[in-house]
Amino acid sequence: MLLAIGALLLLMLGAVAAPLYARAVGVDAMASNLAGTVMRNGHAQDIMQANDNPLHLGLSPIGPSWRWGPYALGADSQGRDIAARLLYGARSSLVIAFSAACLCLIAATFCGLAAGYCGGWVDLILSRALDILWAVPVYLFAISLSVVTIGHDLSYGPIHLRADSLLLPILIIALIYVPYAARPIRARTKSLQNAGFVLAARGLGASSLRIILREILPLLAETVFVLAPLIMALCLLAESALSFLSLGVQAPAASWGSLIHDGEGLIYSRPVVAIAPGLAIIVTVLALNTLGDAAQTALRRRGGR
Repeated sequence: MLLAIGALLLLMLGAVAAPLYARAVGVDAMASNLAGTVMRNGHAQDIMQANDNPLHLGLSPIGPSWRWGPYALGADSQGRDIAARLLYGARSSLVIAFSAACLCLIAATFCGLAAGYCGGWVDLILSRALDILWAVPVYLFAISLSVVTIGHDLSYGPIHLRADSLLLPILIIALIYVPYAARPIRARTKSLQNAGFVLAARGLGASSLRIILREILPLLAETVFVLAPLIMALCLLAESALSFLSLGVQAPAASWGSLIHDGEGLIYSRPVVAIAPGLAIIVTVLALNTLGDAAQTALRRRGGR
């Protein structure tokens, strides 16, 4: 668990320090640099170099130097520094995953709490709506929403979202995972509704709002706490998939998914372009799953006392 926390803190620190790193090594992570050069071993080298095939046809970006400085991990097909874009990609991916997870859990808590506590027609309507969302394949639903929104801006009254706004993938990803979090919250609410302390509060004349806020919601926080890292991991994977398909973060901005897409055509000549963001995704998801499992184990032990 400590290793998972350390990995997440390191990734977040790298994301925060992305502009500082780019400034320190003297690169622009967003601008194309096809005609640029970089100093290596005291010599200026072209960032885009002739291929190593017999006819030397085409150009390949410069490879990694594995040393501190510009292009430590090499360049992509646009001559941009991979290390800098990896850190900027962490900013986009982690911000989207965290924000989407928070919105998802807020909406899921509201839906699950209302359905579980009110019951009757409220439970019926909300449960059927969640079932419909549950029945649609996650990525198909996300891709469909992204295709509709990515081509033009969205305006609703005073609210205006540009097509390249990070709010669009955040809202889309948050929506598709609401059923996954709302179901366990609804089940937990139903189990608490007939608990002795809730019945006692109801017998003393406490209002439903007071019972929800003072008696049920604090105990639901444990369920939400366990779900949070798991939902964030799912949101990160969804964001990476959408960005890989060019339906999430839009160029020239970077995310880990878009970096993998950029490295797809260089997988044989410069594999680090795709492998580096792929490893970052794997490490982050494993760390989040580890935290979720640890939180669940801790709460189970606490409940068993």
